[in-house]
Amino acid sequence: MKTNHKPESRTASFVSLGCFKNTVDSEVLAGMLKERGMEIVSEYENPEWLIINTCGFIRDAKEESIEEILTALEKKEKGEIKKLAVFGCLIQRYLPELKSNFKNVDILWGVNDMEEMADAVAKSLPAVYQNKNLFLYNDRHRRPPFTAPGSTYIKISEGCNMACSFCSIPMIRGSYRSRAIASILREAERLKKAGIEELNLISQNSTYFGKDRGAHSQLPGLLQEISSLGFRWLRVLYLMPEEITAEILAAFANPSILPYFDLPFQHVSAGILKKMRRGGDYKKNMRLVRQIRKMFPQAVLRSTFIVGFPGEEEKDFSELLEFAKESAIERIGVFGFSLEENTASCELPQRRNPQTIENRKNRLLDISDKNLRKYNQTLIGKTMDFLPLAPSPWANNSTIGRIGTQAPEVDGHCQVQVKFSEAYKLFPVKINEFQNEMLFGERE
Repeated sequence: MKTNHKPESRTASFVSLGCFKNTVDSEVLAGMLKERGMEIVSEYENPEWLIINTCGFIRDAKEESIEEILTALEKKEKGEIKKLAVFGCLIQRYLPELKSNFKNVDILWGVNDMEEMADAVAKSLPAVYQNKNLFLYNDRHRRPPFTAPGSTYIKISEGCNMACSFCSIPMIRGSYRSRAIASILREAERLKKAGIEELNLISQNSTYFGKDRGAHSQLPGLLQEISSLGFRWLRVLYLMPEEITAEILAAFANPSILPYFDLPFQHVSAGILKKMRRGGDYKKNMRLVRQIRKMFPQAVLRSTFIVGFPGEEEKDFSELLEFAKESAIERIGVFGFSLEENTASCELPQRRNPQTIENRKNRLLDISDKNLRKYNQTLIGKTMDFLPLAPSPWANNSTIGRIGTQAPEVDGHCQVQVKFSEAYKLFPVKINEFQNEMLFGERE
């Protein structure tokens, strides 16, 4: 006689590592578990399941993920958790090796077949990752928020077709797959009704949105439609510079869209960019920067650069330094080249030694600091909209939040001399000083 299986575990907590896109994935899985009767709790509440969403992009991220798994296994041994599930990019990339090394992990799962993973966790049953169907969430997936109230993300696509020689994302996430605009709008409408002030649209390559189903980017159409919903701030992250068109730039003039341009140039030397399998060069990239600043005088630019790429000579790096100075990009992130297995860059000769890479990284970061300082000086005395996030941990009766030119987690914060309120609504503040990435202001 058959009996219904009664799930052993009814609580789960999450540790989400890596990028904003991983945050969305964690929320999607959490929503699936809630639909299956589970409760999502804090990691400190001795959950029956601890679920770790890993990053497998570069060495530092992989090491962080491995350390988190080892820490979780210690908690399991101590009885602080009953079961451990680990999923995401690291598992997708290294499943056979991780199976051998982490036999006490109850579930190892990649980035696809997420409904099957949710079933396995909710029923507390053993499961083997099959990697059968590329996953792409939609508006029917209800996501409990893992972000601060007032701000969240929508992932508009999955995967990537860029095939950059240094990047493992296509082999992890698969080919580019755009969500339907109607689905994105339904999700955005729901978030607006929930009181979200800042909506961040994210993708591995937002400029490519819709090109997997047509000749032209559908990002301009998406921005036009979503801007009509009345969000206070709309931010678009990860725009590939070589794919930006006049139509895409013009779409940033739609209401609510912040003139915040996230442009991962990676380099400006034509020779290095060719080895990276990326487009552009110094002149083309500078032309784009000037075009943006002419169209949007209040624009703020963010970019990332890789230093120490195989074959990068001092002249290539000097060109990059000069570009960073001339472009005055306000927010620069710098990565030392990370050799990643099974990427085309593994085959390239003339690898740079770690000391050279670290030296170049620090030299570029010096320019980054100068650019940010010059930009912050222009903010002194200005009134800016401010999104409150939490009580300040450093000052009584003060609030920590961000202004519109500070993207979540990467651009620092602003501290305002006003008692925190849980309304999480934008209000104007006057900036009166700064220290590195931290701004300080008072309510207007």
